[in-house]
Amino acid sequence: MSNFNFKKLILPIIFIIISFVVINKCSFHSLPKEKISPIKADVEESYANDEYRLTIKNLIECPNRFILSCQNDEVNEILSLYSPITLKPKTDTTIIIKGQGDLKGRIKINFKWGDPELPIQSNKLKSLPFPKGRAYGLLQGNNSNPTHNSKSSRYAFDFTMNIGDTITSTQNGFIVTVIDGYNGWGYSKKWKAYGNQVMVYDTASNLFTMYGHLKQHGSLVEIGDYVSIGQPIALSGKTGQTSEKHLHFNVFQANNGKGGLTSYPLDSIGEYKVKELKRHQLIENRIMRFKGE
Repeated sequence: MSNFNFKKLILPIIFIIISFVVINKCSFHSLPKEKISPIKADVEESYANDEYRLTIKNLIECPNRFILSCQNDEVNEILSLYSPITLKPKTDTTIIIKGQGDLKGRIKINFKWGDPELPIQSNKLKSLPFPKGRAYGLLQGNNSNPTHNSKSSRYAFDFTMNIGDTITSTQNGFIVTVIDGYNGWGYSKKWKAYGNQVMVYDTASNLFTMYGHLKQHGSLVEIGDYVSIGQPIALSGKTGQTSEKHLHFNVFQANNGKGGLTSYPLDSIGEYKVKELKRHQLIENRIMRFKGE
């Protein structure tokens, strides 16, 4: 082949391939200007007759913890008698502090998901996070690089879904988080906080299941909804810290670390033993029935 024919035929093909890779792997989005909070709690403060009242309301269907602190040492000592506060689903509490003046805006409240005192009741999920009969490749499994190697993601799964594919719940439970307002994506860690997600809490197992990188406005549920195994809850997408369109699926248990949740190791998911799963393996959802059910 002449040098002329090479330039005429091969170089355009190479250019198209490089362009395709760049478009798919490089983000042209700018970081969102505002973060969408996953926390649903209500705080009310009042002060009268030298009496400060702080009311905290847990608005969602899972237990949550509230850690209180103040820069004033004397007030902080009083707060230590109450903090951390663990509130059951849809409950509230009121703290009264006398003789310390108006503390409105001076009490810092840190939120942590769940209650680590509640034991995990199962290490199995009956279903994969997509409809029965569908199959997807395992893009990345447990305890692996580049991103499943920290306490928050060590036992996560990535499935190679297309944008708009249906995601279903792997457990019965309540919707406790819905974030679906983001549109962009990027590979930098700066994008980690800007992915759309839905999270479900199972009151029977005390496990949280999180479905991430969802399509913008791709949620099919609302906070407080009760969902069943196999019920459609969202549409897959490509948002947050990623360069691939896929579903990031993670199972959490409550702990005392930052944020209150840590990635939880499953024994099995659907009909698959987790320790036997291999990267790029095709995973089919055949809902498994356990003995005695």
